[in-house]
Amino acid sequence: MSAIVERRPLPRMVQGHGDTVWWGVLFMIVIEAAVFASLILSYFYLRARAEAWPLGDIDPPALLLPTLNSLILLASVLPVAWADRAARRGDRRRLLIGKHVAQALLVVFLVVKVIEYSGYDYNWRTNAYGSLVWTMTGLHVAHVVVVLLKSGVVTALAWKRYFGPSRYVGVQANALYWYFVAAIWIPLYATIYLTPHVLQRGP
Repeated sequence: MSAIVERRPLPRMVQGHGDTVWWGVLFMIVIEAAVFASLILSYFYLRARAEAWPLGDIDPPALLLPTLNSLILLASVLPVAWADRAARRGDRRRLLIGKHVAQALLVVFLVVKVIEYSGYDYNWRTNAYGSLVWTMTGLHVAHVVVVLLKSGVVTALAWKRYFGPSRYVGVQANALYWYFVAAIWIPLYATIYLTPHVLQRGP
């Protein structure tokens, strides 16, 4: 007797790991992580060869404001994860709430970052230390702006009821990139703010 094979229709839309959008974002994250890693390695390479660090008359950065701002960035991951789960369940209301809260936290992060760096008496042209600090921070701020714009598109589509239990990969991909932007800030924060205090070197 021949076995009876049950034939099930293929899904109209593939979500999660089976979607090319998810893999595209993942590979982009790998590339961008390599860029940030090269900047961090450049920072420590220059520091190892410098007689004083920070260079010139630059004082080590203050910790209070950057630390509080870092906590704001990391806190934004929670509403993003909440919105991601809501999208999978088809809960449009919680998806929108999570997105709006997360976006508000990112805007606060950017505003505080502008306030912080407007108070520095050095910039990317001062010396190698200033160039690296402004480059690493500027590149990360650019990523924050990008993820904020992407999230705005996702939110607009959510308002139009585009997402549901069978179509949520856009929300998932945006969340994946958001996690990266928040996570990569941890080694950047340690390098830019903690290293000059812990490994301070003077003439």
